[in-house]
Order: sequence, then C-alpha cells, then structure tokens
Amino acid sequence: MKYVINDNFIRGNKYTKIFVLFTILLSFPFFTVKAQEKVKFNGMVKDITNQQPIPYATIRLIKNNEAKTVVFSSYSDTNGQFTINADTGIYLLSITFFGYTSLNNNLKFYHGMPPDINLFLMKPSVNQLEQINITAQKALITQDKDKLIYNVDQDPSAKSENLTDIFRKIPMLSVDGEGNIQLNGQTNYKVLLNGRETAMFALNVKDALRGFPGAVISKIEVITAPSAKYDAEGIGGLINIITKKTILGYNGYLNAYYSNINYQSSSNFSIQSGKFAITGTYFLSGNYNNKSQITSETTPLKPTAYQKRLLDGARIANRFSNNGLLETSYSIDSLQTIVAYANVSGGNNKSKLVQNITTSFAGAATQYDVFDQNIRNNFPSFGIGSDFIKKFIGNPDKELSFRFNGQFSKNDGLNNSLMNTANSDLFMQNESYSKNREYTIQTDFIQPFTKLMKLETGVKFVFRNAKANYLSLRKTDENLPFEPDYFNSDNFAYQQQVYSGYGSLSFTLKKLNFRTGIRLENTSVNGNFFSSNTEVRQNYTTLIPDFSANTKLGKNYTVVLSYTKRLQRPYINTLNPFVNNNDPLNISYGNPDLSAQTIHTLSFQNRLLKGANFITFGLSASYSGNMIVQYTTFNELSGVSTTQYGNIGKNREVSALLTLSTSSKKFGGGINSILRYNKIENTIISTQMEQGFSWQVAMYFNYKVIKSFSISGNGGIDKPAYSLINTFNTFPFYQINFGYKFFNEKLSTTINFNKFFNKWRTNRSFTEDANFKIQSTNTSPYRVTYIGFTYNFGKLKENLSKKRGVNNDDLINN
Repeated sequence: MKYVINDNFIRGNKYTKIFVLFTILLSFPFFTVKAQEKVKFNGMVKDITNQQPIPYATIRLIKNNEAKTVVFSSYSDTNGQFTINADTGIYLLSITFFGYTSLNNNLKFYHGMPPDINLFLMKPSVNQLEQINITAQKALITQDKDKLIYNVDQDPSAKSENLTDIFRKIPMLSVDGEGNIQLNGQTNYKVLLNGRETAMFALNVKDALRGFPGAVISKIEVITAPSAKYDAEGIGGLINIITKKTILGYNGYLNAYYSNINYQSSSNFSIQSGKFAITGTYFLSGNYNNKSQITSETTPLKPTAYQKRLLDGARIANRFSNNGLLETSYSIDSLQTIVAYANVSGGNNKSKLVQNITTSFAGAATQYDVFDQNIRNNFPSFGIGSDFIKKFIGNPDKELSFRFNGQFSKNDGLNNSLMNTANSDLFMQNESYSKNREYTIQTDFIQPFTKLMKLETGVKFVFRNAKANYLSLRKTDENLPFEPDYFNSDNFAYQQQVYSGYGSLSFTLKKLNFRTGIRLENTSVNGNFFSSNTEVRQNYTTLIPDFSANTKLGKNYTVVLSYTKRLQRPYINTLNPFVNNNDPLNISYGNPDLSAQTIHTLSFQNRLLKGANFITFGLSASYSGNMIVQYTTFNELSGVSTTQYGNIGKNREVSALLTLSTSSKKFGGGINSILRYNKIENTIISTQMEQGFSWQVAMYFNYKVIKSFSISGNGGIDKPAYSLINTFNTFPFYQINFGYKFFNEKLSTTINFNKFFNKWRTNRSFTEDANFKIQSTNTSPYRVTYIGFTYNFGKLKENLSKKRGVNNDDLINN
C-alpha cells in the first residue's frame, strides 16, 4: 500500500529547483557598484597618560554634509590601530571608548596622502562612572518594530528563577499550572537560543525551560510576526533567548536552589582575551518522588459496553535533565568573525502509576480492576555548529553570513503494565526507540541601499532523518514468557528535506516604515514501514508571504499592522503509528499521513512608550483550516476510547492584548492581560466542537528596599484556550521572593514562597462530543518553598558586545 500526496508538486519540482538556484545567486553580495579609487588613512589610538594602546575603540568617519552621513564604522585592533578607506573629501573623525573623553577631528582626504600612522591620544574621563550612575535605567519591557523584548538583566528576581518563571511575566506568553507554554494563544512555536535552533528546545521544551537558569540570560525576544528571513515553522511565532555576552577578562557564576519538590543547579564562565572568546554553561534540574492523584471518568452518552468507567489512583514521578553549552569565537579582524559551538543535553523521566478501575454496567454487577503502569524515558542529545560572519568597510549594516548546524537526539522508552481483572490478567511491555538527525546549511546577506531601505535575502537547506523501532509484547500469566504482538511492532524510517529561499525588503516612505517579503519552501518526505511494507511519499511547496507597517503618530505613540502566514510540520512523535495500548480501553497512536498545518494571522498594535512607562494594546485574528490536533473517538460497542492525530482541526480566534509596565531606580512592575475567543472544530466529526472565551491576567513587581535587599513577586489567573481534548479549567498562580546580596553583591541569596495558601491544586479538564464525555482531574503539590544562591566571580574590563561580528540578536529589522 502506498500513499501519494501532492503528485503535481513532484512533477513540477524543477521549478522549485530553479527558484532555489536563483535565490542562491541572490544571496551573494552582487549589489555593489563600480569601485571608486579609495584613499587609505592609518591611525592609532593611545591613552594620553601612559601611552598604552586602546583596543576596540569605536572609529566613525562622518561626511561633512547636512545629513552627517556615517561612511565608515569599525573598531581599533588589539594594538590600537585602524585603517580607513574612503573617497576624497572633508570628513569628521569620531573616536569613542568607554571611560574616555570622545575625540572629534576634522580631516581632509586627498590623493597622495602619506601612509604614516597618525596618533590619536585619548584622555580618561574622571566622571564617567558618575555619568553612568545617573543614566536612566533600561525599561523592563521594550518593543523594536515587530518584536517584543523582555530585558531579563533588568529583573532583579531573574537570577534565582528559571525560564518558566520568567515567561510568566512576558506579554504574549502564558504558562499554565503544569508549566506548559503558549505563545499568542498557540501551543506550537519555535524556541531559538541566540538565534539558533538547538535539540534541547526541539524535543522537550517544558523540561528545558524549567532547567534553564535566568542568571545567564540577557533578554528574551518574542516575535509573533516573523519576517521572511525566518523559517516558516512555528505557528505561534518565535521565542529567541539571548544569553549574556562575553566580556574582556573573565567572569562567571555558580547557582543552586533546592525546594520541597524540585532542585536546580547551574554554572557559567566567560573568558575574553584579545581576539579569542569562550563561554560555557552547564545546568541541571529535576524533581523527586512527586506524588499526584489522577482520576479519569468516561461516560458514554449512549451506553452499550458500560455505563461509566472511573480510573482513580496515584502517580509518583521523578524527572532529571541536564544541559551543557559551549561557544567559542575568534575575531579574524574588525570585520570578520568565526564562531563554533556545541551543546549536550539529556535526562530521563520515570513514573509509576497505580489505579483502581471501577466499571458500572446496566443490569450487571459493578466490576473492580487494578491497573499498574511503570514508564521510563531517556532522551540524550547533542549538537555542533559553526557561523562565519563578514561585515563590510564603510557600511557597518552590510553583512554576509554562512552557518552550519547539526543536531542529534535519541529517545528510548519502556512501558510495563499489568491489567488485573476479576477474570484474567494482562501483562504488557511496550518498547520504543527513536533516533533523529538534523543538518542545516544556510547563507544570509543583508544589503542596505540607503538609510531608509534594506534588502535581506538568503537560502537554507534542512535535512532531517528519523528512525523508530517499536515492539509490543504481551502475556496473560506472570510465569510465562512475553509473546510479540506483530500487529503493533514495526521499524519506521522517515526522511524530510526542506529547501527554502527568501527575500525581504524594508523601507521608509516619509513617516511610514514598511517590511514586505516572501519565502518559498519545498518539503520532500519519504517514510517507510519495513515490516508492513508501507510507504509514505509527500512533496509540497509552500509560499509564505509577510507584511508589516508601522508609523509614529506622535513622539511616543506608534501603531503597527502586520500579516503573517506560518506553518508547522509533523515530527516523529506525531507520525509514529505505534499504538499505546497498555490500557486496552484507552489507546493512542500517531499518524504517518500528516502533512504541514498552516495558520494566517492579522494583528494591529498600539504602543505608547514614554520614559520607563510602556503601554501596548493589540488586536489580532487568526485562522487555520488544517491544524494538526489530537482528537478522541469512542466506540459504543467495545467501550474503547481512541486518541489519534490528524490534519482535521479548524480554528478561528480573535484576541485582545493589554500590557502595562513601568520601572524606576527602586521599583518595577506591570500587568499583562489577554482576552481571547476561539472556536475549534473537528472537520471530519461534526459533533466535536468547542468554543468560548479564555483569558490570562498576570501582575508582577520587584522592589529594591535597600541596595542589598529586594522583594519581587508575580501572580494572576489563567484560563487556557479551548481545544478538542483536555480543555482546562481556570486556575490562579502566585509567588513572592525575598533576595539579599552579600560581599559587594557577589553573593545573591533568595527565599521563595510559591502558592503558599494551598498545599494541593486540582487541575480539571474535559473532552466531549455527542457520544461520550471524559472528565479528568490531576491533584498535585502546589505549595513550594525554595532557597537558593548565586555567586558571581571574575574581573570585568569592558563590554565587547559591539566588537563581535556575530550579532546573535540581529532579528527582525534590527
């Protein structure tokens, strides 16, 4: 049996190849004009007091015209020297460096200038530190065109928090009581680390976010309308986590916290010497013997097999995860940088579930059964990559980059269960093993034509290779050996190639700023089930347009209108047809026929930024007619509930967002709120439909009582959006944190009280249609108290983030 999908695209694939080849040509810097004869000027920057060279001073050459155009921008090398190539004419040379008084000299460039090195002496600024102390503090939340930025380094409580805690305070993001994240109301999104994809966030987002320490993060960017530069994947958008930059010298930190239900520890170090820099981070987290009460009640609305089935029991869970990141960079010169990096992550989840099953029948005695289940999952992964970034003399915004990335991960699981009934026993053992490899090659080119117009273009190739082996065994007597269930055992190989090219143009017309672009992605899929001799073949091309416009209606007031189309491709966990049938009346499996889902989003935002006060109000509407969703069907005769995946979701959603934030020297805080209405339908089962309002209102604050003592906290109420299965109830969340610093702020200590009014929290959810209703509860530990510390060490000399050729936070229209 063969599945053939989009055969027209296969036959027309040559047009895609032509497009890709054309875009490859576009990605190289051919947007240059005929070179004019340049004049070379050599200089050296020194300290006037000790005659020592000053490395990495900022050098700018400004044309002496009305616009004061910057024609050259670079940095002095490690010996304080620099070279300028420019046309003849009269210029202003500006030299600046932290801790020194700026130098401004008028220069005349002419043919035949001597090659001598011109000496520039800079005078230390004795009041430089005073000036920094009285400079206004950066706002906690800012926006740059179509991305929202949460400045983590301005949040005093972030050092003792993980990413899940920090996400609760960021507009557009919502976190439920179980730590599940939604971006702009969507559960499908892409998480980047310094602008790159990593295996840790691709496979187990929740665990990775729980373990990632806030102490190493500089800022978090939330992008709900990505430009054509970014992959079309990520239905809700992108979350880009920017770590702190390397500094000249060395520094680092050690961090740990311990609570009644979990623990976390992390360490970081950074070294910068001359042109070479290295940064490393390692962190681990976990919980131990977390006990929760689980119930699930299935009620057929047209009883045949039974009248009601109730599962009631307890789960004990243990989780451990750890991640290591290492990045090195080498500045070949002031314009070229090469970066190499690697990451290693992994961990395991273990849980034991014991449930009593009560089944009621019409006209028959109630049946009592016992269901025991032991589940184990291991998920090691690692990745490597390298970037090369080249800037250009006389045009600091012009950039050419080449990137390679490889991600490799595994996941092996074991599920042992015993179904003990009055008539018989059923022992089952389900084993699954999957291996994923992903390689990415891309090149990007940025060409500014003028200050008001910029073109970005590039190509990207992604090659994914996944394999899965699954084996189901069963027996009815404990003393007998397991027998294979060949109907639920197979080997599965899956290959996916994505070829893409894009072009994005941003320009300004009077007071209107525009960004428009288009991305073309061709996806080829080959899947094979070896035992059943089944094949999956897919080939489809997706056109991804985007548009954004913004303008200032006043000094502090900006409006933004944007449209974007995004898609989400299925991964191995949703494609794998392995049937999880440990409970024979509750089974679930994947769907190898899944294709990509798409969503269209139109948004309008009003932003008011005045000093440290920020207000935004936004409206958005989205639509998807082929969402990948899980849905449950119920067989009235057998009483079996089957949960599976399909491109059968139609979701329409409108939402309103309101954000208020403020910060001062002592206080910072704000309110994030979102109100949404969504209607989601099953396009093949008309009786499955949910609709209604959902919301989140969250408040947060931090207050510096004295220089060394601060109080912070957050809290709110949340109701997740409606879905076809497991629509959750409304729940509150809150916590307060007390922090104190010792030893010149090198040691930060914290004590946190999380959800202290209630020891337990019960999470309720429901799934229903015209045939059945499932109601579930999960009662888990709610009151958490933890203590922690962060110790900083090292010697800081100068922030070098401007020097590096790699601009990892160079996102939309930056």
